[in-house]
Parts: sequence; C-alpha cells; structure tokens
Amino acid sequence: MGVTPGVAFIAHHLLKLGVPSVLFGFALKSLSNHGVIIYTLPLWVVVSGSVLLMPTISLFRIVYKDFDNRRQADKLGARLAPTAPGKYIGNVDLLANTRHLWETGYPADWVNVYLAGSDSVINIRMLWSDTIFTVCPEHIKLILATDFNNYEKGERLQQSMSSVLGMGVFNVDGDMWKFHRSMTRPFFTRDRISDFDLFDRHASTVFAVIKERMRSGLAIDFQDLMSRFTLDSASEFLFGHCVDSLAAGVPYPCNASYVPVESATPQAARANQFAAAFSEAQEVISSRGRFGWIWPLAEIFEDKTKKPMAIVRAYLDPIIQDAMAKKAAAHTSGSEEKAADAAHVEEGETLIDHLVNLSSGEPSLDSCEPSSDL
Repeated sequence: MGVTPGVAFIAHHLLKLGVPSVLFGFALKSLSNHGVIIYTLPLWVVVSGSVLLMPTISLFRIVYKDFDNRRQADKLGARLAPTAPGKYIGNVDLLANTRHLWETGYPADWVNVYLAGSDSVINIRMLWSDTIFTVCPEHIKLILATDFNNYEKGERLQQSMSSVLGMGVFNVDGDMWKFHRSMTRPFFTRDRISDFDLFDRHASTVFAVIKERMRSGLAIDFQDLMSRFTLDSASEFLFGHCVDSLAAGVPYPCNASYVPVESATPQAARANQFAAAFSEAQEVISSRGRFGWIWPLAEIFEDKTKKPMAIVRAYLDPIIQDAMAKKAAAHTSGSEEKAADAAHVEEGETLIDHLVNLSSGEPSLDSCEPSSDL
C-alpha cells in the first residue's frame, strides 16, 4: 500500500518546518553555552525562538512577495488583478465558501460570485496563494495561443493531477510537452478529424436515445448524454475500441414513477462502470484545485483517485496489451522495414498503436504509458 497524498504532504512539511527550527534552537543554545551571546538564554526563550522561526520567515516572504509584485507591476506600467475580499486570516472563509458553492450550485457559480463585483479578472487569494481567474477573451487568447509558452501548468497543478493524467501531454510543460505533442499531433490533423462517419454514427445513437426518452415523457440528463457521446467517439477514434456507454442506457430522473428494467449485459455493465470511474477521477482532481495547495490534507487516509483509476486501467490495459502484441508480432515476422516516424500514421493505425510503435525496446506494459495521455 502506497503512501497517501495527505501523509506525504504532512511528512514533507514537518521536515521542511521542523528541521530548520530544531537546528536554530540548537544553535541558540550552543551560542549561549559558549558565551557568544552575552546573556545565558533560558530554555523557554530557545524553544519560543525555534517555534516562531518558520512562521516569522513565512510572514516575511508573504509581505516581501506582495511588495515585489506591486513593484514589478509599476515597472511594467501594469496593474495587479483585484483580490476577492476575505474576512479571516488566510482568507479561509473564501476557501469554505468556494467549497460550499461548488457542492450546492453549478460548476461556474463560485467564480461568477467573485467576478460579480470586479472586472473580467479576479485573484481569489486563499491561504496566501494567488489563484487568478479571467473571463476576458484577450487574456484567454494570450494564454492558449499567442503567448502559450509563457503560461506553464506548474508544479502545483501537475502534482494534483498526476495520479490521473500522469506525465502526458495535458500535464507537462516545456520540452516534455513538445515531445508528447509531436507524437499525438498526427491524429488531430484536418484530414483525420474531418472524417465525420464515426461521429455521425454516434450522433445518430444520441438522437435515438433522446427520442426514446421523450416518448416516455421523462427528462434526460443532457450533460451525462454528451459525456457518453464524447467518451464513445473519442475511445473509438483514438483507441479503436468503443466504450459503448450510450448503448448501456442513460440514467432516469429521480421522480420517475416507473423505471424499466434494462438488460444488464456484461458489456453494458463494463461501459457504465468505466464511464462512472472516469468521471469520478476527473471530479476528484477538479476538487483538489478548490482546496488550494493544502488539497492533500483532504486525502490523508486514501488517494481518492486510486479506486476509479484502477477501473479505468483495467479497461485500458487489455487494449494496450493488444497493441503491444501486434508490435511484437510485427517484430517476429520481420514486417517492420523502417523505423517508426512520429509524423507518419499507417492506415488503420490507432493512437495506442502509434504510441506503442514509437516506444523503444521490447514491448512491455511498464515501458509504455499511453494511458497518461488520456
């Protein structure tokens, strides 16, 4: 059993805060005993100094960072993003309010609340950590396109999402991001994504599901429906294996007086299980962001992504193993006449096949990590 995010977080910060404080205490006591300090320091002074050392340093860093941010903004002729006002130290009330709005409202409600009294950008500063949100089209264009390389995901985001996204294209920066993008880019060229036969087929299934539900006079969860449509289309397009979550049946509303018993085939059960697990894993890493940098404290006893990701991997591993077996067979038969090219995609080749073919060495599950690019 691995160490949970919460235990690792606590151990790291105990070392980070405790070791300097202990060393400082020993240094004070040693200087006092050897007469370097004129007065002999009583034990309570040494202990108090050791305890207050790191909070004092942290306070200085916070004050200096605020000062430096204002100074740098003045140099550039810029202005800092307005900060959401908080009532308590560290703006812990904002943290609690954010969690409440997320759990009781719609996904964007909590951001809209803070943006209501400001411009199109707001700094929701929780526990002395800046988190800036913007709905300005020019800002978004700058971040995603014209100045993309200057806006990295950063260590904090990578750590919170690594248990689901691994070190794939969605969770890395710099050269590693370029490397992953070069491998996956051939699958998103115009000639590949403009082949609408696959999407038309799944869209027809969506319309059939909607018509069937409307005939019964019951509501349908449109977000769930679109999630299943995306999952089926993407899995078939990229992996060559459709999850078939649409065929597994969509949920009925809670006020339905009669819910027909649908045939629970093994395929339908696996599809629903995979869709639910994948959705749960995404919800967990999204929730971590709303806890700020202390998110591991909410996962002291377990990594909340572990169970859903075990289901996701159980579904994807056979697909990966099949791709590896195909590569091994090609090696054995000697049909591979040229080195794999990241920019070249064979007819009928899936993303998994492509990534496995680009991997070096003998095919093995441990050496191939395409699931991290999901």
